[in-house]
Amino acid sequence: MLGSSLTSALLLAVAVSLLALSGPTHAWWCKGHMVVNEIAKRHLNQNVAAFVDEAAANLSFSGPFPQFFDFVQSACWADDIKSRGLYVMDDWHFIDTPYNPLNVPIKKDPVGKDNAKTVIESLTKTLENKKGHKLVPYILSFALVNLAHFYGDIHQPLHSITLFSPTYPDGDRGGNLEVVHVRGATMKLHAVWDSICQGEQPDLPRPLSEKEYAKLRAFADYLEDTYKPTTAEKSETNVTVMAEESYKIGVEVAYPGIVNGMKLTEEYLERCKKAAEPRLVLAGHRLATILNHVFSDVGTDQSLKSGSRCRAPSSFLHVIFRGAMLGSNE
Repeated sequence: MLGSSLTSALLLAVAVSLLALSGPTHAWWCKGHMVVNEIAKRHLNQNVAAFVDEAAANLSFSGPFPQFFDFVQSACWADDIKSRGLYVMDDWHFIDTPYNPLNVPIKKDPVGKDNAKTVIESLTKTLENKKGHKLVPYILSFALVNLAHFYGDIHQPLHSITLFSPTYPDGDRGGNLEVVHVRGATMKLHAVWDSICQGEQPDLPRPLSEKEYAKLRAFADYLEDTYKPTTAEKSETNVTVMAEESYKIGVEVAYPGIVNGMKLTEEYLERCKKAAEPRLVLAGHRLATILNHVFSDVGTDQSLKSGSRCRAPSSFLHVIFRGAMLGSNE
C-alpha cells in the first residue's frame, strides 16, 4: 500500500511539473475566442461589421500565422503570436486579483501594471482617438484584433483571479498550478475553464472549413438561444465590472472543492459549464457595444478605410505602446 501511494504521489508530482513547464494556457482556447467574435459580429452595425472584417484580414498578411480572412477567425491571433515565441504581451491576457481565503502573507502584489484591464482601457482609447493618432492600417488592425481577444480573456473567470494558500504562497496563476483529471485526461484547472468545461479537445484548424464554420455558428446559436442577458448587462463596458464578475465566479464556482490531483465530478463540470457559457455571450455583446462605439464614424469618414493590405512596420510595437499611452493620459 505504501509503495502504491508513493508511486501515485510521484506520478502526480511529475504531471504537475510537466504541465507547469508547458507555460500559460490560452483563455477559452481558440473555439471560445472565435465564438465571442461571432456573437459580437452578429450585433455590429452593418458598416462596422464589414470594416472589422477587412481590418482583421489585413493583419493576417503581416506574418506567417494561421491565415484568417475575417474578424471571427482573427480572435486567436494574440495567442498565435505567443506560440511563435513573442511573449512580451503575456501580461496583457489576465489580471491576477488575489483570492486569499486563509489570509496567508502575500509578498508581492500579483496585479501587474500592465494587465487585461489596463490594456483593454488603453486600446479602447487608442481606437476612440484613431484620427488624432493618425493610426496606420497595421496599427488599427493590431489594436482591434487584440482588443477583441482581451475582451474574451477578461470574461474567462480564471483570468481575473489567483489563489493564495499555504500550498501556493505566490499564487496559483489562475489555476495553472492545479492539476485535475477530467474524463480520462490530465489537465490544469485553468485549462478546464479554457475548454468551456468540455475537457480535452483538438484545436480548430484555420482557416475554418465550411463544415467547421457551420459548427461554430451552431454553437453561437445555442449560446444565444440559451442565455439571455439583460440590456444593461449586454451594454456594460466598464472593464472593472467585467473583471469583478469573473473574480466572483472564480471564488464561488471555480475553486470550491478543488484539491490538486483530484478527479473532477460531472456535477462540477456542469456547474462550470453553466458559469462559463454565459460569459461568452456577455463578452460577445459587450465587444459589439464597444466596437459600434469606436467605429461609429466608419462609412462617414473616408480616411478610415483600411486601404491596401498592410505590412507590419519595424517600429509597430513602439507606435502601439505610444498610442496606448496617449490614450490613457487623456
